Amino acid sequence: MDISFFTNAGGQNGWSLEECARWGKEHDFDCVRLGDSGALDSDLILKEGPAQVVETLAAQGLYLACLTSHCNLLDDDAQVRQAQQARLIKAIHSASVLGTPVVLTGSGAPLRNGQFYGMFSSPPDNGSDRCTELVARFKEMFTPVVKVAEEKNIKIALDVAVRMGNIGCNPEMWDRILDAVPSDHLGLSCDPSHWVWMMILPAEDVIREYSGKWYYADVKDCEISPRMLYRQGIIGNWWWQYRVPGRGQINWTTLTGAMVEAGYDYVMCVENEDRGMPGLEGFAYGCRHLRQCMPAKGKYPPASGHWVIR
Repeated sequence: MDISFFTNAGGQNGWSLEECARWGKEHDFDCVRLGDSGALDSDLILKEGPAQVVETLAAQGLYLACLTSHCNLLDDDAQVRQAQQARLIKAIHSASVLGTPVVLTGSGAPLRNGQFYGMFSSPPDNGSDRCTELVARFKEMFTPVVKVAEEKNIKIALDVAVRMGNIGCNPEMWDRILDAVPSDHLGLSCDPSHWVWMMILPAEDVIREYSGKWYYADVKDCEISPRMLYRQGIIGNWWWQYRVPGRGQINWTTLTGAMVEAGYDYVMCVENEDRGMPGLEGFAYGCRHLRQCMPAKGKYPPASGHWVIR
């Protein structure tokens, strides 16, 4: 597998695509994942073509692994979700022009932090539970999007983070939304950091259960403080923290092995939300840690069969 990192370049952050690519090469990355803004603004790409982006990355021996377009197609405002749908479809067209095989987006949600389930400790389909309604909305909004992805041969990878607003944040909801829009072009993006604090463990079994549906891997680590959990309970805000790979409690050698055994052989993309190692230093640390946990390219043959739980 190759190693990527997620950032934006060519936008208001003042980091040019040339600087981004040069830094990535200097710190042993194979590729980058970029958002649909700045240098990869979809309108710009569709108007001017992909040459500048592709050539700038290639000059440093890198490629574009994934285009991110975080859209919320489940907003309660119909105009907002229609606009978000149009933006996501445009990103798929842009990805096709750029020659990158994956668009990463969110499944969406009207409210963050799992509130679509309704009141705590209440049975399914209670008066405040919106799951059935939102799965139906997902089918309505994503069916035309997936049709475009199929036509353009682009894989859509759904972000599994609940705190940023996604109903597709756990196995129960993955089953429901993937069944609602069945397609080989709609799958998931693996980020085990969320499962640690959500107690969906072990992470390697989550990966094996969804063999064949991991279309990308945007990875972080997570650290839990048992003492702070005792002090705050699960409603607190400081008993767990995201970390870059290698600074939390995930065994990355086991996890990358599970990814291979689940049939995934594309990119591990470092995300950095680590307060203790912010910025480029954290990205570089995550790359170094992942590199030592993965077998050398071409040295070991792939597994003869996938290890499937479900």
